[in-house]
Amino acid sequence: MSERVRFIFAGFFVGVAELLPGISGSTVALAFGVYEKFVTALSQLRIKNLSFNFTKLNKIFYLDLLVPFILAMALSVLIASKLILFLYTEYTSSFEVFLAITMILISILLLKDLNYSSPSILITYLTIGVSLGFLLEMIPDINPEPMLALIAIFGFIAFSFFLIPGISGSAILLSLGAYKLVISSIANLDLAILIPFASGCLLSLLIMPKLILFLMTNYKNNTISLFSGLIFISGALLLI
Repeated sequence: MSERVRFIFAGFFVGVAELLPGISGSTVALAFGVYEKFVTALSQLRIKNLSFNFTKLNKIFYLDLLVPFILAMALSVLIASKLILFLYTEYTSSFEVFLAITMILISILLLKDLNYSSPSILITYLTIGVSLGFLLEMIPDINPEPMLALIAIFGFIAFSFFLIPGISGSAILLSLGAYKLVISSIANLDLAILIPFASGCLLSLLIMPKLILFLMTNYKNNTISLFSGLIFISGALLLI
């Protein structure tokens, strides 16, 4: 499979994953091997890197890979939103079991290529990831009124977790009581909700990739171990 085709497939399944209250889109990107290039490109979003020189832009942002990736992701969101809303509403338990098993398997696969001088370091970061997952699951429900500022905050939070492998943005929205509001808005193209939500996502896009890239560059094994713990506990908690 060529790299471009791999990015297209990854984009489609990342879009589907982001609609599901369980699997993080970045978990899928990590599983497809496109995560690092995706975050690297996003971390370069600054004015000095923008120009009308396509060759330069392509070198910095991997446009030949990311444009098909983003288009495939957008297409999958538009196609799958109504179906997923129906399945989640009508077959919640079965849906969650499928998500849980998938996430647990992915968390195990992420660890197979890591090299540690000491198993205790691996265990430490896995434990941190699991503990963080427990804390996030304890966030109390919020029943939001459709206020612009609150919806923008939801967008920032959801996109931040889209960038971090582990608990999905949809799972966080579910914890906050905002999941149905957002996915219904996507399914019905409700711009009054989608525009402020997208504004929050954009703000997260400008801030979070640089932090994640720093961690992946300097502490890759530790970061992936932490992510693996997050993914594992997110899946395990769905089974409870």
